[in-house]
Amino acid sequence: MSGTELRTSTVAVGPAVVCTFAGDIHLDTEDEVRQVLAEAIGRLPRVLAIDLSGVRLFTSSGLNELAAARAAAADRGVPVVLVAPSGAVRRVVELTGTAGLFPVYETLQEALRHPGNRSGTG
Repeated sequence: MSGTELRTSTVAVGPAVVCTFAGDIHLDTEDEVRQVLAEAIGRLPRVLAIDLSGVRLFTSSGLNELAAARAAAADRGVPVVLVAPSGAVRRVVELTGTAGLFPVYETLQEALRHPGNRSGTG
C-alpha cells in the first residue's frame, strides 16, 4: 500500500549485464522486475547476472519472473546467473525445488567468470 518498495539498477560490465534488485519482489513489483529483465535480455549480453543480495521479501511472483526471464534469455542464447541471493530468495528457491535452474555465485566477480562470458577483462 505504500507503493513500490523495490530499487533496481542495470549496468554493463564488459560484455555482461548486471541487474541489481533491492527491497521487495512480490505481486505488486513483478511488472517492474519483468521490464528490467526484458530490457537487459534485449541487450544480448554474454551473461545476465541478477544480483539479489539486497532482496528482503521474495515471493513466488518473483520466482516466476526469474524463471520467465531465464526462458526468454535461453531462447536468445543468454545465460542467466544469480549473484548472492539473500536468505529470502534462497528459501523460496529451495522450497520450490527450483535451485537447479540457476547457477548461483556468491560474488559478482565470480558470476562474471561464468562460462560464456569471456570478456578478456581480468
